[in-house]
Amino acid sequence: MVRKRRSWPNSETDADSQQTLQETDSDSRFYGDSVERHRRSIGFWRCIAVLAIAAFAILLVLHAVTVMDKNRQLADTTNDFFPCPPKDGGLLTSGDPKSPGPFHDITVEEYNRLYRYLMGLKELNLAPPDRAAVNTSNIFMVDLLLPPKQDVLNYLDKSGDQPAREARVVIFRGEKSVVEEYRVGPLNKPSYCRLIENTAQRPGSNPVPFSVRPVGKIEFAAITEHLMPKVDKEIGFILEESYGGKFTDCDDNCLAFYPTPVGTELLGYFQRQIWFWGLYPAEYYSLHPVDFGVLLSVEGSNPDYWSVGKVWYAGTIYKSMEDLARRYGDTSNPIKKTRVSFTRTDPNDHSSIHVRGPSSDGPPKRPPVQVEPDGKRYSITHRNVKYLHWDFNTRLSGFTGPQLYDVRFQGERIAYELGLSEIAVYYSGDSPVQRVTDFVDSGALIGTHSKSLIPGADCPEGATFLNVSFLGEAMEKPTTLQRAICVFEHNYGVPLRRHLSYSRDQGAFYGGMEDSALTVRSILTIVNYDYIVDFVFHQTGALEVRVISTGYILSTFYRPEEAPYGFRLDEHINGNIHHHMFHFKADLDILGTANRYETLDITTEEVNLKQIGPKAKYRQTRLDRNLRKREMEAVYDFNFDHPKYHIVHNQRYTTKYGVPRAFRLHLEGMSKQMLPPDVDNERSLPWARHQLAVTVQKDDERVSSSPYAMFDSLDPVVNFTSFFSDDQNVVDKDLVYWIALGTHHIPHTEDLPNTPTVDGHLAFFLLPYNYFPECPSVSSRDNIRVDYVKPFEASEGLRVERNGNKVSGACGVLTLEQLVRERPDDIIQTNNDFKLY
Repeated sequence: MVRKRRSWPNSETDADSQQTLQETDSDSRFYGDSVERHRRSIGFWRCIAVLAIAAFAILLVLHAVTVMDKNRQLADTTNDFFPCPPKDGGLLTSGDPKSPGPFHDITVEEYNRLYRYLMGLKELNLAPPDRAAVNTSNIFMVDLLLPPKQDVLNYLDKSGDQPAREARVVIFRGEKSVVEEYRVGPLNKPSYCRLIENTAQRPGSNPVPFSVRPVGKIEFAAITEHLMPKVDKEIGFILEESYGGKFTDCDDNCLAFYPTPVGTELLGYFQRQIWFWGLYPAEYYSLHPVDFGVLLSVEGSNPDYWSVGKVWYAGTIYKSMEDLARRYGDTSNPIKKTRVSFTRTDPNDHSSIHVRGPSSDGPPKRPPVQVEPDGKRYSITHRNVKYLHWDFNTRLSGFTGPQLYDVRFQGERIAYELGLSEIAVYYSGDSPVQRVTDFVDSGALIGTHSKSLIPGADCPEGATFLNVSFLGEAMEKPTTLQRAICVFEHNYGVPLRRHLSYSRDQGAFYGGMEDSALTVRSILTIVNYDYIVDFVFHQTGALEVRVISTGYILSTFYRPEEAPYGFRLDEHINGNIHHHMFHFKADLDILGTANRYETLDITTEEVNLKQIGPKAKYRQTRLDRNLRKREMEAVYDFNFDHPKYHIVHNQRYTTKYGVPRAFRLHLEGMSKQMLPPDVDNERSLPWARHQLAVTVQKDDERVSSSPYAMFDSLDPVVNFTSFFSDDQNVVDKDLVYWIALGTHHIPHTEDLPNTPTVDGHLAFFLLPYNYFPECPSVSSRDNIRVDYVKPFEASEGLRVERNGNKVSGACGVLTLEQLVRERPDDIIQTNNDFKLY
């Protein structure tokens, strides 16, 4: 008989339960003893079932725990995947150091001390930034001035005193109409300000003529205030009728302008002239030009004497604004006129960087990203970077951009200095404006244009970003550019080295490693073009220097006459041919400063082939060592008919076989400068004539160009040919290598909205060449080796050696270890040996 449970009928539910129990008891009495026995039988088996289910559940839990434990163990040994890597490495010390080394950028505190010191010098008569004008004395740019190299080497290598830190200060002396460059120091407590004497510049070049000073915002503001209203007053009605806008008092219909400096060699005399040509301020304005420009004479420091000269309109040059206005209104002899609507930013326009066009099927998926599963393998202390066997210092020069110093591998100095020296881009066209658009960018302060690098686009999201401070025009304190440099390690997805020896006769093994390298990147946005400059440090001891062009092309207004210079890309624009040129300085110190430069010339020879017959001949290639003894011998112009290796070495250091321990300079991305020498604006870039020049190191030969090269083609302040025209001996000397890269760009429609980087990679490499007894990457723990546990016995399994590294597997992807266990012969595949080799 079922015993009733005790209950407290304090609720409706409890009362119902008690009623149910009473009804059950009554039913039991009604069915009698047989029913009672049946119920007991059911209860017994019910208990057995419950116990069985409970036992099974316990087994499932135990199994799950065991599986989870095994998975944890497996993850610890074979599948260590970190969505959020440890915070090891990266930037160890942020901010400015209290005692900066010889290569560190000028610190904020040093800038402040220098500024206060200069403002207190009555002889400079510097105007406060809020009163700076073209006719006052103003600081244009402050940059680090490196000490003499030998003084720095004594400090680095011989425990000497650190040389005084100094600054190069460029001052526009508007009241005197000259530009002066000063040496100011020491930066920890400025006490002297002296005119710089530089033997690399033409005699008497400091002061520099005011006519060839770099362009600046104070000058542009004066032009906007003094000259552009005159343009609108005289011919503003033409601009409004032709283009729907003008330059001043224009509300929402304002035209923008683009400056093209005119080289003084084209004029034949020193005078400052600039073409200002019109564009629509839509995204992006260099793709929305109009066929209008004015030639401005901005000579001297008094804007009241500046004037507007010739005018270009609708394909014709007019001698003045008055001439254009008169001809425009002359109905008896009508001129060609332009009629285009005012252009505004349109997300669907060819010039706008908005997503448009057909998308791929399916929902959007994020692109691949890289992680650093064990933390960063590099560390940065202020501006010193350490990465595996590499150690170097980085900085950003305001004039010339990214630089490296004291670059070492395995503790040995490879380069004392390595960096960008100049960028230039020369255009062609029928338009009188585009025809003389020859930019030499150090005049636009290259380094100040590297900023705001975007994580996940410009650099990987896990990169380390460095800020840089500058003190320049109309500033009373330095400005800090956020994210001016990024540093990151990157897996290139290609083997650095590898070999699969699948044949039993050859050992049956695999060995290789991925190419993971450290990159130090700056991106220089100089108006419309963006230049990506990378220094890439490989585990082989190779250092790659790479520059890539992107950004917007500088188009010209379409006219049929522009056809010889490029293609029509849209309704009103032509993409004109232009030449990008880059110059780099590499002060290499291979096992010391007493270096030699020689080429391994690849030639052909005719030899006997006696195994065929006594008179049989055979042609083959050979190498001839060619030691370059003088600077003029060391000037190199690429020639396909005479291939060669460029080798740098110290004669006192050889391998045990007597072979020089050297580095090789490998050039990629070279271009020929097609313009004749010493003609027109070519005189501003003689460094682009040769792909390589080797000179004896001189402290004054800091860079191959100058910030005045945009205008000074009549008599350049720095003429690079003077660096080697004295033809000094280059044997066992401290040598500097000057490398020119470049590319001719003929724009096409796929350059819209802006130029992709795919085909724009230019580079040179510093490669160890018999320097090490073997490739230094063999010491890398990134190496993977696979061989049989027992030789050629696949059934016994394979052995994977990761040299202490954990497996970085991705979710759902078989690791090498798992593949080895499941399909061992898929790895080395000795069973698939075709026995050909």
